[in-house]
Order: sequence, then C-alpha cells, then structure tokens
Amino acid sequence: MNARRPVAIDTRNKFSSVVDTTEVSTRERRSQLAETIKSTRLKLLKLLNMESEYTGRVDWTEVQKKLWKELKKVTDPAVREEANSAIDALLDAEAELVEGNLRLVLIVVRRYTKGGTGALEEMDFVQEGCEGLLDAVRRFDFSGSRGFISYALIRIRKKVLLALERQHRLVRVPANVIRKGRYLREVIDDFASVEGRYPAPHEIERETGGKMDWSILLSLSEVVDSIHSPVGENGLVLEELLAADVPDPGTIPLNELVEDALKKLDGRAKFIIVMRYGLFDGSAHRLAEIAEVLGLSVERTRQIEKASIKVLREGFRDFDVTEWLQ
Repeated sequence: MNARRPVAIDTRNKFSSVVDTTEVSTRERRSQLAETIKSTRLKLLKLLNMESEYTGRVDWTEVQKKLWKELKKVTDPAVREEANSAIDALLDAEAELVEGNLRLVLIVVRRYTKGGTGALEEMDFVQEGCEGLLDAVRRFDFSGSRGFISYALIRIRKKVLLALERQHRLVRVPANVIRKGRYLREVIDDFASVEGRYPAPHEIERETGGKMDWSILLSLSEVVDSIHSPVGENGLVLEELLAADVPDPGTIPLNELVEDALKKLDGRAKFIIVMRYGLFDGSAHRLAEIAEVLGLSVERTRQIEKASIKVLREGFRDFDVTEWLQ
C-alpha cells in the first residue's frame, strides 16, 4: 500500500514555490474529489461491515481508527487486496485536495505574519496551517451540503491561533487540561460549523455526553483574553491582525472592473465580499461561516458586507454591482 508523501515545507521559499506550481483546486475538481472520498469511505465500510459506524456528523478520523483495527482481522486475501486498493485511492484523493488548497493556508497565515507578530516564524505558522487543512480534509463530512472551503478555513485558523496562544501562554497549564480544553473547542467548532451558531450549555453537555468538567469552560477565557492582548514588538493585538490584507485580488480571476472596485475595500471587507459571493472559486458562503472564520458576530459581518456593497456602488454608478455579484 503506497501512500502519497506529504508536501515538503522545509523553507518559506520552498513552500511558496510549491504553492505557485501546484494547480489550484477548482470547484468542479473539488466536487469530483469529494465524491471520490465519500464513495471510497463507504466502500471500505461496506467491505468490513461497518456501515453503521459512519452516519452524519460522526468524525471520520475516529471511524478510521476502528477501520484499521478491523482491517488487521481480515483473512480473505481478495477482501484485503480490495480494501488496500480503496485505501490508496482515498489517500490519493485526500492528498490532492490538500495540495490544491494550499493557498488557503497562506491566506490565513499571512493575516498574522504580515502584522509582524514576532512570535513564530511564518513557516511555523504554515506548518500549523497545513495540519489544519489536512485535519479538515479528514474530518469533513463530504456527504453533506456544507462548503468545504469555509470549513477548512475554520480548521486552519484554529490551528494557527492555538500555535500563537501556546507561544504567549504566561502560566503553564497542565497537559491534561490543555487536551480537554482542545477537545471542548473542537466540539464547539464542529457544532458551529454545522449549525451556524455556537452551542448552548445544554447542547455542549449533550455533545460531550455529559463527561466534560465545566471548569474546563473557564479555561477558554484564555483564548478570549489572548485575542485582545498585545503580541509582538509592535503591540498589535490578534483582533487587529485578523483584519490584515488577504492576497491581492490580482491572484483571483475576476472581471477587471470588479477587481478594481475591490481595491477600494480594506482587507477584511474584501475577504467578506470575495467569500460571500464566491469570487475566489465560484463557491458562495453563508454569513455565519464567514463570521466564524473572522471571529466576528454574524450581525457585524452583515454590516460590513452592506457597507462594502455601498462602496462598490459608489464607484460604479452606471454598473449594477449587486446584480453582477448575484
């Protein structure tokens, strides 16, 4: 069984060259890969009589652990060969999906390194971001109707923020508390990415099976505090860094007229418009998804979108921007 090697990211220049030479995953190709991943997962489960293990929001990474254990018990050579072939196909599809979306890692990472945080080198952030992207591919439920891009951005952003949080933690927190806190964050993030809102306390209790010590909730205040705490030599806070510029719109195949219009917007507003109306890859996203990526409320995101449309309209009085976007 031959798995594809992960992308080498030894240096910043090497990673940038990999991104530059890697074909961007189109919406159509992502759909094909998603279908391959979904059908191959189901094929593996059927081969090992485990269909009941994979339903809805079940984390595929957990199912996969059980699947590997069951595979070791298989004695039929034909079944084993077919399963190994399916695993190779699954790994290839996952690797291509990761490689085709490496630009998402740069979008998130450069929100922090451009601000000169001084906490981690850019390549450390890239490594964390790549892990978040791979995590997204392996966790995402491709049988649903949600968009993969917004889910991946959430996972990448979470990994990068956690890396920054670890660097600036002043008080050492026991490893078991960190693990529980991380698990709780994942439960909350998974719920929010599916439902478009954060869970209520009773919903958290339900999602964790009532096993979570509520004192762990208090430790999440560290994350909230760190968002508003100065980092780096220039005294910027994470909240300000989140508003850093996204990549130049010239890297996105847009109509030149609208491309010029987007230059009138700041980085955060530009990001909202691009993601909201699918200008990056043709896939539009809900306000709740965009708000989660930026760490804003849905209402605040809506306000920025409305103000941005107004700015675009003023630049093109004879051109209906809203109609073009739709």
